Amino acid sequence: MCSLKDNANDPSTWRSSASVARWCDGLLHITGCAPREVIEKVDLLLQFCAEQQVSPERLINECRCGPDRMAQRAFYLKAARFTKMNLVVQSFFVHNGVNVFGELICMPDTVKLLIEDQGDQWGPRR
Repeated sequence: MCSLKDNANDPSTWRSSASVARWCDGLLHITGCAPREVIEKVDLLLQFCAEQQVSPERLINECRCGPDRMAQRAFYLKAARFTKMNLVVQSFFVHNGVNVFGELICMPDTVKLLIEDQGDQWGPRR
């Protein structure tokens, strides 16, 4: 179970939270964003969090843990959709381990494994 230790009522602490630091590090060192671009993205994220009345840490916690995490993720992604914050929120989620792409289907890569996985009813298309 995930635990949350942040002050969701104090937006002045949000910029230095662990989830924001992790995201900034990824933007700088993995994605290759310029420092100024990272600052602009963080500003957009914090604006989104303020509008949703949720800290970045709580946002990640709600979308990664608990029985309603998928509903929470869908709720926040829907809130960001069609706004300038859409890709920012998605990026923040991805860098903090939240799946924004939906369920992935992995197919066995050999006929033998496919038959083992799906049983004798599987047959190749002709």
